[in-house]
Amino acid sequence: MSQSLLYHAFGVREGYQYVRTSYEDGCIRFVIEPKKELFVCPDCGSTEVIRKGRRWRELQTVPIGLKPVFLIAEVPKCQCQKCQHRFELSPPLPTPMSTTRTHSKRSSATSKRS
Repeated sequence: MSQSLLYHAFGVREGYQYVRTSYEDGCIRFVIEPKKELFVCPDCGSTEVIRKGRRWRELQTVPIGLKPVFLIAEVPKCQCQKCQHRFELSPPLPTPMSTTRTHSKRSSATSKRS
């Protein structure tokens, strides 16, 4: 249920999996972590990547009712075993969505009436 909610309501796409939900301080926090297929070196494209620590990032998203909602994303620190490049896996930020232009629709509708 929560994996589907994260996908449809908050835009968390494939590559991240739901871990748990916590209800603290009047907030809802969804904890997510990256799946294995995201561990790819950005320089050489190798999948021979080892973890070198992690940090957590808290992203505020749209509320559910009156409750603030946060995505708690693990940001792994990694190192490629082939090229020795060190990097972090970025948390899932929502992709920009297209918007409709209601103003242009209204102005064209009023000009047709005249």
